[in-house]
Amino acid sequence: MEQEVNQHTILQAILELSTQMQVMKTDLQQQIEAVEARLEKKIEAVEARLEKKIDAVEKRLEEKIDAVERRLEEKIDAVETRLEEKTNLLQNRLDSVEQNLSQKIDSMDTKMEILSLELLETKADVRMLKRAK
Repeated sequence: MEQEVNQHTILQAILELSTQMQVMKTDLQQQIEAVEARLEKKIEAVEARLEKKIDAVEKRLEEKIDAVERRLEEKIDAVETRLEEKTNLLQNRLDSVEQNLSQKIDSMDTKMEILSLELLETKADVRMLKRAK
């Protein structure tokens, strides 16, 4: 009988251990699920913060790019304005030089015409004098 009690006690102990193992297993599964849930929440929170930070960085970059574009456009406009002013100044100088040259050419042309006439008259006088001799 003692052997039956021992076997019965052993079986009961095994059953109790099995029940305790089941409880521990269930408890561990619940703890794991709770940890997983907390991790998922933390991951979602981190993702949300990262998304906000990324959005903020993108916004700052866009603002900086826009500012650089505006400055470049202003510089290009300033260069275009200076170029236009210099072009106009150069055109005015060119017009002045052209007008001055035109006047000098007209003056030189008139002088050449006068010299040609005087030379012609002088040659005519020389021939007449030669014939008269």
